Amino acid sequence: MHSNQESIWPSRGLLNSESTANSPERCKVLHAHQTRRCAFGLPNLNGDTSKQYQERRLIGYSPKQLFDVVAAVEHYKEFVPWCQRSQIIQEKPPDYVEAELEVGFKLFVERYTSQVHLHRPNKVVSHVYDSTLFDHLDSTWEFKPGPTPSSTWLYFNVDFAFKSPLYRHIASVFFDEVVKHMMGAFEGRCKQLYGTSAFAKRPPASQKMQTA
Repeated sequence: MHSNQESIWPSRGLLNSESTANSPERCKVLHAHQTRRCAFGLPNLNGDTSKQYQERRLIGYSPKQLFDVVAAVEHYKEFVPWCQRSQIIQEKPPDYVEAELEVGFKLFVERYTSQVHLHRPNKVVSHVYDSTLFDHLDSTWEFKPGPTPSSTWLYFNVDFAFKSPLYRHIASVFFDEVVKHMMGAFEGRCKQLYGTSAFAKRPPASQKMQTA
């Protein structure tokens, strides 16, 4: 055990000796020591606290159909990735819903309350509060008519930040995956409810997808 320690840590004599204070050997030892600390210590938890994800997609369903799917927060548990629970806890018709949601992946589970503002028929905006994980989580869905009657330009934007660097390190990878699967999940829900997309046989030449 003693010999292993000597191979990892520089000797006290080498670090404290005035004769070697500026020697190339000392610099090499200190560089190796610092490299090992970076490799085996805690990960770097610094960086921006807020993250954004944006996507635009042309969908072969009408704006009304897409709006109805996104607005039905109580059904998220049936098709949104890793959503284990979604329950309406307050409603103020026709344009406000408050819901409690729970997302989980392996050992990670988070429950939070979301305030959902319904701007029928072209926008759904939600804000998360009462969360131990998120400092904020704001999402916006917009629905604009596409080039054909049964098509919609769907815009999705989410801005979120975790309350602490440690939370950010643990949960960011998981939550990034949730966000990236969101639009596909809602498109799949439309197919389940309304049948095959209008673009299934011949996608329009103008169809585009954009992520940022």
